[in-house]
Amino acid sequence: MAPRTYTLRRRAESTAATRARIVSTAVEVYQERGVGGATIGAIAARADVSRGTVLHHFQDADGLLAAAIDHILATIDIPDERVLDGASTEAERIHRFVDATFRFYERSNSWWEVFRRDMERPVVKAGEQLFWASFGRLQTAAIGDGSGDRVVASTVAALVHPGTLWTFRETGLNLEEAIDIIADLITGVVRRRRGERE
Repeated sequence: MAPRTYTLRRRAESTAATRARIVSTAVEVYQERGVGGATIGAIAARADVSRGTVLHHFQDADGLLAAAIDHILATIDIPDERVLDGASTEAERIHRFVDATFRFYERSNSWWEVFRRDMERPVVKAGEQLFWASFGRLQTAAIGDGSGDRVVASTVAALVHPGTLWTFRETGLNLEEAIDIIADLITGVVRRRRGERE
């Protein structure tokens, strides 16, 4: 009985390795060609497997794309509430929130370029929704009770946005300067709104 277990275990390891190789290859091909230019055949050829092997593991192109997006999201490290650990003041929490989000935008920008033409695909939308859900939880943890205020929420939506960061960068500010300015602006709005409610 032991040899059979060994064979099954080795087969499972081989299957997992093949699947990982296909996903890794798909990520490379998407980065080079975009989603629309990446065919199952091209990915299979580069991964040195048959098209049937890809379909066996992922059923279809969307299944492979979903697995690749999961891999990409894991490697670009979406910020979450842990970035606030040890922050003792509201201003520090807000600064860490802006810092983590803007640094995420910086490291994920190349993927935005890959996926922006395919944002209407349900699989791509699902990946984007994962980011926005995480962003929402982080925003709530950073801003606390002020996050439900419509003025604060609108301010955060406008200022902690990739377009705002790129505008700051294009006009000559570095990342740290952009983070400091946006964090200070949001902190001021949160404090002013809280004062108006009290």
